[in-house]
Amino acid sequence: MIISYSRRFVIFAPWKTASSTMAVRLAGFNESPYSRFYHFNRHLNRIVHQHLTYADYAAMPESRLGLFTAAFIRNPYDRVYSGFRQIQRAAFTQPVAVYPERWIRDLVVKQVAGNFAKLCEAAFDFDRWWGGVNEYDIFDAGHNTSFPLHPAHYWTHSNGEQMVDFVGRVETFETDFDRLCSHIGITVTSRENANVDVDPAHTGAPYKSAGLMSAASIARINELFREDFELFGYERLDPSRPRLAVLPSAPR
Repeated sequence: MIISYSRRFVIFAPWKTASSTMAVRLAGFNESPYSRFYHFNRHLNRIVHQHLTYADYAAMPESRLGLFTAAFIRNPYDRVYSGFRQIQRAAFTQPVAVYPERWIRDLVVKQVAGNFAKLCEAAFDFDRWWGGVNEYDIFDAGHNTSFPLHPAHYWTHSNGEQMVDFVGRVETFETDFDRLCSHIGITVTSRENANVDVDPAHTGAPYKSAGLMSAASIARINELFREDFELFGYERLDPSRPRLAVLPSAPR
């Protein structure tokens, strides 16, 4: 979460939505007193990191300052596949990171190891892994601090109502980033990127990763992220023809 008290804006950081790039580009404006890395937040009384949801923010003192709020989202197919890759990286990077307290490290390492164990059980096969992900892993944001795939609307909506002032999309990132800067009245010349995946082959129109998934995986993404498709207007792929067709748009 990027906070500028002087410029009066907050930018949320949903997992796998260019949050690292946003942090790099807006570093000169970030006045947040909270670490981007794992730490114990005394307003929430739990371990958190930069990926605080809107519900988290609503319980913090900054939510009462009337700041402009924004978040970027991403289509569920590419986001889930990127999360699959993130869990693999975290297994090697998080255990060797520096933590503010030993007990925080103990919890994070345990979570990361559990996430990685599921990958090992699936022999690092995406479809097998995704088929074994529990619904509570997706829907319960407090269950596992290190699981990167809660619905994107957790950062933008509350009870079906959009709460943030601005929603950008990773699919049109540069255009939307410029629009955001205009809204909050800042000039950013940097086009530096950070933590960018090398995209897999663009085999699933109109999404980059869908062609790497089975029909069953696509159907499960359609179901588990149903509200994201409905709230943000992303087209759902037809599981029987993932490379060729999209399902009719869900009601807005």
